[in-house]
Amino acid sequence: MTSSLSMNPMWLPVAFRDTALTVTTLGWQFAPSSFETLRQRCREQIQRLRVELNTAGLSEDVVQDAVYAQCALLDEAALIHLKDGERDAWEREPLQVAEFGTHDAGDALIDRMQQRLRQPQPARPLLAIFHAVLTLGFRGRLALEGPDVRAAMVSALDERLGGSEGTPGGIVVRSSARRRGFAPLSLPACVLVSIVAAGVAWVLLDRWLGTAAAQLLR
Repeated sequence: MTSSLSMNPMWLPVAFRDTALTVTTLGWQFAPSSFETLRQRCREQIQRLRVELNTAGLSEDVVQDAVYAQCALLDEAALIHLKDGERDAWEREPLQVAEFGTHDAGDALIDRMQQRLRQPQPARPLLAIFHAVLTLGFRGRLALEGPDVRAAMVSALDERLGGSEGTPGGIVVRSSARRRGFAPLSLPACVLVSIVAAGVAWVLLDRWLGTAAAQLLR
C-alpha cells in the first residue's frame, strides 16, 4: 500500500512540521514553561519522525539522515535562543549527542546534504526535510561560507524537489510580488510558511486567552 508520505513527497512529515513550530516559537521567545518540557517535546518529535518515516518504508540510512537533520536544527535553535543555565545545559548534551553520539552536526549535516544532492535519485521526503531545515534558519558551517553558498544549496534542493522554474513539471507559486523584485515561493517553502504562520497564530491566541482569563478572575 502506498503511504501518504510517498504520494506527497513535497509535504513535510507531520512530526517535522511539529519541529518547525517548535523552532519558530523558540525564535519568538515562546519557549515551553520549563527546560525539561522542551527537551521532552523534542525527544517525542524525534521518535515520531522515526516512526513516521519507517512506516512510510524509507530506508534506515534515509531515516537516520532525516533525524540527524532534525536534531541539528533543534540544537542550533536551542543554543541561539535559550538563556544562561538552560543554554549551558543544552550545550553539555545536545540532541545530536543523545541520539548519535556526535557533536559536529554543523559540519556533518552540510556534508550529508551535499552527498544526497549528488545521488541520481535521492529520497524526496529527505530532501524536503533538508530544504525545511535551511528555510527555518539552520546555518552550521554555512555561517562561515557565506550567504551565496547557502542560497545555492537551497536552490539545488528546490530544483531536485521539482520546485524551480527550470525543472520540467515544477510547481511555483507566483504572485505580483515578483514584479517588485521578490523571488517566487516554491511549494515546499509555501507549505512551511503556512505551517509556521498557523502555529504562531495558535500560540498567540492561546497566550491572549490565558491573559484574558487571568484578568477576569481578579
